[in-house]
Amino acid sequence: MDEVEKIISRLNGIDPTRPYFDPLAVEDAVRRHARLIGFRNVSFTWAMGPRKAATELAGVDFEGPEARSWSLTMQSLEGQATIELQREPAVWKAYRRAQSEAEKRLEETLHLDLLDISVMDLVGGEAGEHVHSMTHLVATTLRDMIASTAVDNEHLLELNEAYLPYADAMMAGLGSFWVVGERFVCLPLPRIALADGMLISDGSPAAVWPNGEAYANGDEGLIPVLQSVEW
Repeated sequence: MDEVEKIISRLNGIDPTRPYFDPLAVEDAVRRHARLIGFRNVSFTWAMGPRKAATELAGVDFEGPEARSWSLTMQSLEGQATIELQREPAVWKAYRRAQSEAEKRLEETLHLDLLDISVMDLVGGEAGEHVHSMTHLVATTLRDMIASTAVDNEHLLELNEAYLPYADAMMAGLGSFWVVGERFVCLPLPRIALADGMLISDGSPAAVWPNGEAYANGDEGLIPVLQSVEW
C-alpha cells in the first residue's frame, strides 16, 4: 500500500498544462513491461500528434494476429487471475468489493480525468477504436493493486507487476499507445489549457501536442485549429 500511495502522489503531481515529457524514460518503462509478458524485440514509433498517429497506423489490420498479440497476451494473464479468484466465491466477493472501494477512492484522490483527452475521434477509423488510454490503464492497475491486499493470488500479483511500469510511462509523458506485434506506437500527453478546472472553450487551443497539432474545445469535442505557441 505504501507503494500505491507513492504512485498516486506522483501522478497527482503531473501538471496537465505542461506535462513532463521524457521519451527515453517512457521506452525504458514499456520495455520493463514487455519483458514481464515475454516480448523480447520491442521497438518504438513516436507519433507526436493524433494526425501523425493516424498516418503511422494507416493500413494496419487491427483484427489480424500481429495487431492482437499484445491484447491477447494481457487477456490471458487477466483470465488466469480471474479463474483463480473465482474458484472460491468468498475470495472473489472480497476482491470485487475491494475493487469497488478502491475505484471510489481513486476517483476522489487521483485526478486523471483532465489528462484523459480522447484521441479516438481525432485519430479516427480502426486505429481510433483500438487506442489504449494511459489514464484508464493506470487507474485500473492501481485499483487492482489496492484490491490485491484483500486476497492472496499469485496470478493477480504477476498481472499487477506487468501493468505497473505504465505508471512510470505516464509520469514520463505517455498519453496513449497502440501495439502492432512488438512495435509500440506512442502518443505523448498533450499540453492542455484550463479555465476553472475545465478545458477552455473560447476557440483558442485547448490541447496541443509536441508536433504542434492543436485542437480547440467545441460543442462536439476537439476540433483542429492553428496555434502559434511553441511546445
